[in-house]
Amino acid sequence: MSSIVYGALTRKREEAEPGTSTAASAPGLRSYVDTLAALVPAEVLGLHAAVLSLTTTTTQNASGEAVTTISDPVTLKWAFVVLLLFSVGLYVIGHQRQCLDRWDILRGLIPPLAFIGWTMAQKATAFDAMFPSFGQTPRDVTALFLTVGLGTVTTLLATKADQQNRDATVRAAAASATR
Repeated sequence: MSSIVYGALTRKREEAEPGTSTAASAPGLRSYVDTLAALVPAEVLGLHAAVLSLTTTTTQNASGEAVTTISDPVTLKWAFVVLLLFSVGLYVIGHQRQCLDRWDILRGLIPPLAFIGWTMAQKATAFDAMFPSFGQTPRDVTALFLTVGLGTVTTLLATKADQQNRDATVRAAAASATR
């Protein structure tokens, strides 16, 4: 889906009256949509695919199998870091809040971690440029656990956003500070 959509869903949940954002108020969607949006950072995955086409070469080996080789590992490493930062920025853009709370900081970490999981789950990606000696089995197992963990955390954070009303909380904090 999209890191921007994930940020926007969170904002809408926080703006809604507590407990109403899954049905009665905007966004009117169940929390699994937040999870899907957060775990599929489409913008960075698309950019990653474009960068891979520029930094890898694919040839056929003697058996006729396609073999992809990283031809520009330095650029691919830099792209990996930039894409991680970009995914955080896209969440912030979608969230459209000047002030982020501790929950938003945690939410902002989900798209880059999901991106890492996606690159771990595939072969010949930016993850290989960053961590060339990471074995295939630990890589696959880590990606699986990362996916389940992020899915669980994202669902819990969507429920948290549904149960809070940030605007009311901010107003209450401001009123108590002026007393």
